[in-house]
Amino acid sequence: MIQGPVTKFDALPPELYLLIARLSIAESGHKIRDTIRVSSVNSQMRNIAVNTSDLWTEFTLSNTTSSHKLGSICVSRSGNRTLDLQISLNRSMEQDKGVSGFFECFKSASPRIARLSVHIYHPFSLKLINALLKLKELRMLRSIDVGYDNEEHEGFDRYITLPSSGADLHSISLTGVQAQPLGKFDLRNLTSLHIGAGEHWKWLRTSISPLLQSATALQELHFVGDKGTFHVVTGEGTHGFLLTLPALRRIRFVNTAPEFLAPFLCQVTAPLLEEVDVTAPPRCAYNEEGQNVFAGWTLAVGSIKQNPVLTLPARTLKLRNGGAEYSKVDLALFVIFLVNIFPHMTTLEIEAKLLSTSPIFIALELGQNIGDKWMNIERLTICGHFNLDTEEEYEKV
Repeated sequence: MIQGPVTKFDALPPELYLLIARLSIAESGHKIRDTIRVSSVNSQMRNIAVNTSDLWTEFTLSNTTSSHKLGSICVSRSGNRTLDLQISLNRSMEQDKGVSGFFECFKSASPRIARLSVHIYHPFSLKLINALLKLKELRMLRSIDVGYDNEEHEGFDRYITLPSSGADLHSISLTGVQAQPLGKFDLRNLTSLHIGAGEHWKWLRTSISPLLQSATALQELHFVGDKGTFHVVTGEGTHGFLLTLPALRRIRFVNTAPEFLAPFLCQVTAPLLEEVDVTAPPRCAYNEEGQNVFAGWTLAVGSIKQNPVLTLPARTLKLRNGGAEYSKVDLALFVIFLVNIFPHMTTLEIEAKLLSTSPIFIALELGQNIGDKWMNIERLTICGHFNLDTEEEYEKV
């Protein structure tokens, strides 16, 4: 029997086939269609790819029925490995015939989903996701990221039903949505929480107390509210008391509305807090009627001075410029608040545009007495591009 010539590629050892498959799939961003294409190069590649379960653990479900079929292939070929699932619904599936296929694929994957990332743009899609999250099979879920982004639905109540039983969540990220305010959460192992208003949700009212009271292991807390208005709403029996976050080490505020930032820091105690990363907040906070609802930094500073227990132990502060227009007095009052709420700073990282907010410089200009606060700073880092104006500002500080 005469055999045809064997190409060099067909004669590669199995280890090289597997390496080529891994590199190709990683280069494509783990898109399942590309994984299918890689496995179809030749019989050797197909045999290796189909029988390597970790090549099939990441996939995306969308509005298309083809994504449901490809997702089912991933579920069957991934063996017993945990799954990284992304859901992207850019339109409503209310009239789609593929809803049942979508639901069945998710249900078959649910016992092994470890990471779930959801991006939706329509109210019906949110209802569909909430129905999926009520499944009790999500026992392996460790990380959930949900984002809702559609400026046409600004007035819509965007509540997400976080799994309340079975799941052992370590990371939660909610952008443009909020957790059910009356939900009961088992978040004893949660270490990271990210809450954001989103690009188009202008008036976000979020009750974070139910989440924080359960998250006794929380280490990182991140708020993004460049177009949002945040409220701290304490749960029943907690009004007027400090909220303790015993494991919190890092917290970040990005353009967070002052009416949230100030009362939140004054209501939280975090004995292990090490680092605070804060972008200068909007100058004012307004409600839907256009009324300024923030009492001001001076009042917040007064409450700290009356009750020194409100101070927090962080020793590293990163102060950033959010691009907002400030008068020197407004920005100075904000930094005076930081000086009082974080009096024990030893490391300060500050953007060059905010050089004039040095606490010593503020004290000289406004006649404020900051006592011995921030007098133990050991390391000062100034970030930014320098020109003649900033160099003169630096020399003045």
